Parts: sequence; structure tokens; C-alpha cells
Amino acid sequence: MKKKLALALALSCTLGLAACGSPGTSSSADPGTESSSSVSQEPAGSLAASSDSVQFEEDQEWNFEGVTLNIAHSTTGEVGDALQAQLDAFSELTGCKIKVELLSSNSEESVYTLEVRAATGNLPDLFQSSIGAQLDKLDPAANIYDLSGQDWIRENVASSYLDLVSDADGNAVYCIPLTTSNVAGCFYNRKVYEELNLEIPTTWEEFLDNCETIKTSTDKVPVVTPYSDGAGSQILFLSQYYYVWNEDPGFAEKYTNREVELHDSETFMRGLRKLNDLYTKGYQSDDPLAVSFEKSAIDLANGDAVMTFSRTNIMSTISNVAPDKAGDIGFFPLPDTSSEVRGVATWMPVAWCMSKNIAPEKEACALALMEYLTTGEAIDAYCQVTTPTGAFMLNNVTLPDTISDAAREAQEWVAKSSTSVMEYSCNIKGSNMVTILQMAETGEYTPEEAIAEIEKDNTIDAQQKGVAGW
Repeated sequence: MKKKLALALALSCTLGLAACGSPGTSSSADPGTESSSSVSQEPAGSLAASSDSVQFEEDQEWNFEGVTLNIAHSTTGEVGDALQAQLDAFSELTGCKIKVELLSSNSEESVYTLEVRAATGNLPDLFQSSIGAQLDKLDPAANIYDLSGQDWIRENVASSYLDLVSDADGNAVYCIPLTTSNVAGCFYNRKVYEELNLEIPTTWEEFLDNCETIKTSTDKVPVVTPYSDGAGSQILFLSQYYYVWNEDPGFAEKYTNREVELHDSETFMRGLRKLNDLYTKGYQSDDPLAVSFEKSAIDLANGDAVMTFSRTNIMSTISNVAPDKAGDIGFFPLPDTSSEVRGVATWMPVAWCMSKNIAPEKEACALALMEYLTTGEAIDAYCQVTTPTGAFMLNNVTLPDTISDAAREAQEWVAKSSTSVMEYSCNIKGSNMVTILQMAETGEYTPEEAIAEIEKDNTIDAQQKGVAGW
């Protein structure tokens, strides 16, 4: 059976599908306006329609009958089903068979499993990996196939993503995005904002004024804080990195080289001061360590809480638990000191990697699958199963109309004023970050005490990793 991979994908990029990264684009303007200060690198992806199309050669016939690819990933739920839809579509197109192994949902366990297999030369043909420090654990040069020689890799995949999955010289490319990015910021209930005649805050002081109005005028929680969740306790603090990066794009590298200290950056410290404001002024949940991510989504959707700091994946949760309320939710960036400088931090997608030691008879099929997964046809298969809440970090593809307004607003900020969070540019991050932040969020640490603990925790991490200068 021969199948044609004739994918004429004349697709306009209606959302900013690839504008975050390190370095990324920085702007002091709102989405939709011209940037008054941007780095020389153009953002990958655009809000404008593209005249180019991403496609396989229409006359190329693929016959991979008799080839079986072994694929391992840890993604479950609707997104896992969407990945399976992509694999099924490719199998039907090409005649190959695909065997899927589900890795542990515990990221540390799945990374350890892959490390053991890498050490024995027994990695799956394709496998899921986190990028950054987790990818480094697999020794990419020794174990992961270099995709830089494929003519589609730089055409299809956003340059800002490739920057994070390439070697130090930017020559070898080891990954493609597996799913979507997550944009961080403040999600708010539009109906409550309208009832109270609140304006979108453009500075932190304006944000606190809104919180005070909500606190004194209603019985609603100004900011629901899901600090029982490790990720939820870090979102606001890590989002502040956009402003650190905007002020000094080389900050992460300087910190890695121990040329700067975290506590010396007032912009960095403001992330902790903002957490402290929510606690001391009584604007957060009464028992924040008992609030789950799902409860925060429900309370926000129902209007029992008015705002929360989260990533765009909260919209997927709201769509599940309160689908009729998704249209009531809006988005704005974490405000800082200036109304003229606003932007968002993003979490990049986890990756698909291909084993460097793949059997020769499987290599062409695996490369065809990697290419297919970066095209609009694969995105169509994905979106038929689940509605994405972020950007795929691919060029020239379209997201469905069903994406929520809040996620769309977040993506507009990605296209204009964004960077990836610091951990993608600096792999120093202590293991006690969540606990330290939770203590700061409940008043057990002042911002100064918290930063001292973070720096001590990071020093231990850097020394264990053998980072030079630590």
C-alpha cells in the first residue's frame, strides 16, 4: 500500500504561534501595536497571513509497510488522545505500524527510565522529553538524532523553539515540539470586572487598587491562589522573569556564570514582593495551601474569585468543569511598574526526540513522522480531538476558531512581548523552590528571607550539576 503525503497547507498564521523564546521579542506596546523596542531577531510566526505554505512534496510516495516504530511518551488525557490521533493518521498515510509505550507521568521517573535506556543503547525510536536541563541528562550528542540536516526543520519549527533544543553552537537540532506552549499571566472574570467597572490594570499599583475594590465591595476572593499545586505556587514568581529579561536579556547567562546575584536585581525581587503584597493585604485565598488548581478554575469561572495567576492550560480545565463559562474569562499580563512595558513569560512545549541509534531500516520512516508532526495536517488531527490552549511553536499553521478568547488574547501577547521563563536559559533551579515560595506566600518568609533561601538552594543545585564558578 502506497500513500501520498500530499499536504497542501496554505494556512495563515492567525495567532502568534512562535514568538516566545530566548531571545524573543520584546515590546512596550500592547498587542496589535508596533514595538518601540525590539531585539534584532524577528519573532517566528506572525499575526499576519502567510503567503507560504508548508507541505510535503506532492509527488512523493511513501511506503513504510512492514516498518514498526516504537514510540514512548507520558502524555495522557485528551492531549494524549490527540497525540494518538496524529500517530494513527500518519500510520494510515504511510502503512507503517506504531507501537506506543506509556511512560510514567512522574517526570523524574520517566527521565530516569530514558537515562537507563540511553546508557544501554536501547532508547525507543521516538520518545518524549522535557527540554533544557532534562534534555541535557540524556547527552543529546551521543543519544539523540541530529535533525539539522532535514530541509523542513527550520522551515516548519519556530526558531525560538529551535534555539532551546540545539547544541551550544546552534548547529545540531535535537527536538521538535510535542504539544503546545503555556502562556502565563492573569486570568480574570470579565463579568465581575464589568459589574465593578474595573479597568484592565497596566501597573502593579493599579492591580492592587482593583484588588482593594473587590475586597471592600464584594464577598469575592480578589485573587484565588492554588498554592497546594507546585506549579500554581510558582506561576506569578516565574512570570516576573519577562521584566528581568526585558531589562537585561543576558541575565540568565550572567547568573549561570555567577556574574550577578538574584537579590541584586530589584526587578527580580519584585516577583517575591508581589507575592508578599497578596498575603499582607489579604487579597488571596484564606487557606491558599488548600486550594487546588481545579478549584481555582471553578471559582474563577463561577465568579466566586475574580482573578488568578495561571498558565493558559487553565482554560482547558475551565472548558471541562464549566464549559458555559469559558467565554467569561479574559487575560492580561502580570503588571509591573510601567504601563509602557508589559509582556508575558511562557513555558515551552515538551519535545519529541528520535534515537540516534535507530535501526537503519526504520530511519526514513521515523524522519517522515517527525516531519509530519510539524505540519498543518498533523495539527488538524490534534485539534479534532482537543482544543489547544497555547501555541504549537510551528510556523504557518492555523489554530481553530474554538480556541477561547482568553487563550487567544494570551497568544497575541506572545507574538508581541514575550520570553520563555528563566529555566530554559539557565538550568540552575534548586529542588526546594516550591516549599520556599509557599512559605513566602503564607508569610513565613519575607521577600528578603525567601531570596536568601532560594540562592542557597540554587547553589547546592549548581554544585551538584558541576556548573563552573559555583
